[in-house]
Amino acid sequence: SEFAKALQLEQDSHPKARKGRNACLQEMLLWKSEASNRRFQNRFFMDLRRPRSTTRIFALSDIHFDHRENENWVQDLDDCAFQEDVLIVAGNIGDSRMAVNRCLTTLKQKFRRVFYTVGNHEMSITMSEHAKYPDSITKLNMILQDCDDLSVDVFPAPVCEGLTILPLFSWYSAEFDEADPFPDPNSRYDQHCKWPMDPDLQLWKYMTKLNEAFLARPYHGLVVSFSHFLPRRNLPFDKTRKSAAKAVGCEWIDGQVRAANSKLHVYGHSRKKYQQSHSGVRYVNMPLGFETDWPRDHERQLMLIFDGKNLCAQEWNQDGDPPLGYVKRLVHTTCLVMPTLKEADRRKLQAVVAKLNTFAGIQVSFDAVGSKRKNRQDFVKDFLPELATAGADVTHVFLVVAQDIESMKGLFGSEVYKRDFAGFVGGLSNKHFSLASPLGLDLKFERKADPIIFLFGLRLTASVTEDSDEYAKLQKAVEAINKLPGVEGKIAMGLQPAGFGRFSHRELQAELGLDSILLTTGSSYVCYLFADSPESWKMLSQSKTYAKWKAAYEAVLSKVRSDIPANFVTVLPLEIAATAAAPKKEKKSQRVAAKYGSQG
Repeated sequence: SEFAKALQLEQDSHPKARKGRNACLQEMLLWKSEASNRRFQNRFFMDLRRPRSTTRIFALSDIHFDHRENENWVQDLDDCAFQEDVLIVAGNIGDSRMAVNRCLTTLKQKFRRVFYTVGNHEMSITMSEHAKYPDSITKLNMILQDCDDLSVDVFPAPVCEGLTILPLFSWYSAEFDEADPFPDPNSRYDQHCKWPMDPDLQLWKYMTKLNEAFLARPYHGLVVSFSHFLPRRNLPFDKTRKSAAKAVGCEWIDGQVRAANSKLHVYGHSRKKYQQSHSGVRYVNMPLGFETDWPRDHERQLMLIFDGKNLCAQEWNQDGDPPLGYVKRLVHTTCLVMPTLKEADRRKLQAVVAKLNTFAGIQVSFDAVGSKRKNRQDFVKDFLPELATAGADVTHVFLVVAQDIESMKGLFGSEVYKRDFAGFVGGLSNKHFSLASPLGLDLKFERKADPIIFLFGLRLTASVTEDSDEYAKLQKAVEAINKLPGVEGKIAMGLQPAGFGRFSHRELQAELGLDSILLTTGSSYVCYLFADSPESWKMLSQSKTYAKWKAAYEAVLSKVRSDIPANFVTVLPLEIAATAAAPKKEKKSQRVAAKYGSQG
């Protein structure tokens, strides 16, 4: 900054000052200063061993804190809900250094860690800053110093076991405009920035070169990267503005994203909400923007990009509550092999099921495989031939739908279940195993001819994770079935990972106290399919759309041998009505307010 000030005073004609400034610019690229070393040593290792399940990551960009309504929105973020979480801020916090400082101070009070990179607005020099900062590089260094003082992260660092966040410095290049890849001499974009280099031809190269030291480091596990400017031409931005393409992005950023093997990249600047995968990387933009950027009836939100288990892209309320429908009910299925079950014993079990249905937040059914009108043999012969080979000889199914884990634990921990159901069935069943997952579809059986639900337990290869391209293809095939003409009310399908929330299937079994009682299928995903009758199912199963779904999952079935087929399937009558979405829980503060409000 001292060299820059000397050049400012002597109208850029001081040769020693110019040489000194250029040497400093070169030195910056190495990040070898005392402040940089301290930044790395203090921040990189602090969460290296933190369990993944304890960490969520949210993303936001274009906060523009110097606008009153945006400052109010940031201040209104819940003070307690995000204390264990991480926030990525992809630039354009505000124009002045003071606004940036105030915003980061507020965010740091609400989140465990805040990762940040600058945008073009921070690099503009406001009227009140002309005397302080001879150029935008000086202002950049002062903002980085503020981040150090606030414990805000601007360098790469792990935030939990096997997940690193990688900030990338960036600037736009006129080459982003494929139709006219040359600078516009009349452009007035970012005219309040002042650079010690050519802003059209050199600046974007310098900014991306600042990242090379970061890219030289080895990162283990998942990498989530972020920049302010757009890394790809096919990401949406406002193309109505003259020469807009010249001032929104740089494809060199995407080269660095892929060099780091990033699986999700957050960006900003365009002020257009977006999430889509391209060539194996998911690109996410969640701008706070301005009030005019959002529909009038839409609350501005954060974006959840890591839920403690998988990468995702889910809008999230500023009060810390998930959006309506995000939290699913839990469905647990026990498959039983009881070919010699007597009618008297079946009636005893039905009487126990009636007792279990009195538990709060619980719905239970117990039925023979098949439907009310068609038995197992009918399905093997006329509707589901693979039941003979992939049905694991299951004859009966015990199905439980709960509004949450606590309700499910209450049921499985009860004497009614342990003594009257599990204890009784244990002496009758040759084999019993279970599947559990979030409920991925609404269940409705009223006024249906012969409603049934199919259960597919799919043991897929390890490459199929919730943030993989293979899983996206499976979900696309499910979506195609749900969008078939005329299927509404007749067919519905949902695919969910086995387990629930942060629990894997085995961990969930242990949490429910069932790990010593029930075996698991080893399935990694569970698919439930509702049909209003066996005939509707038959029509679907003969369609090209269903054949595409079947081909999609068969291509990624695990080859590991097991007693339970990798494509396990069964079918049972549907006697439970429930929405996939769990009822919203009332906050403690709301209950207290209601209590004292009613007394007043």
